[in-house]
Amino acid sequence: DYPEGARVLNISIDLGVRGRDAEPQPPVEAYLRVIDEPVIRLASVDLEASACIASLDEVFDFGRDYLGLLRAAIIAAGVVPPGIERSGARLADLLAAVFGQGRGFELVSHVNRIPKGSRLAVSTSLLGALIGVLMRATGQIGSLTGPMEESERRTVAARAILGEWLG
Repeated sequence: DYPEGARVLNISIDLGVRGRDAEPQPPVEAYLRVIDEPVIRLASVDLEASACIASLDEVFDFGRDYLGLLRAAIIAAGVVPPGIERSGARLADLLAAVFGQGRGFELVSHVNRIPKGSRLAVSTSLLGALIGVLMRATGQIGSLTGPMEESERRTVAARAILGEWLG
């Protein structure tokens, strides 16, 4: 009824429960490490789910397990381009071009005690964290740590929207 008075805040805060948690924690965490095997390993700490992906078709199989959001992040971050699906390309060759011959990576997510259906935009925050860590690891973001430039933050946000659509 009053659109000119509407304001949108896009924030992420550390969360904690008084009496339970020693200190507030980030709502989501994302980790990546390069491994000496030409595969993609996915793990969700909170969902207690993991997968080892050895082919490009598996990257695009969002319904295969509970790790569809991690798969969407890999595609939205550009590590596995969306246009490569069903191309006949080999995952090992793609990973070699990005990480070096015989290498792959492990991507780990952790949602810190936020229940499903909380309406706190957890999936979007998690996608942003996953995409950010993937873009840092592949040199699309200038530094491995610290704040991102404004243009980098906008790119991560845009790709998170793409990831929501994909996943």
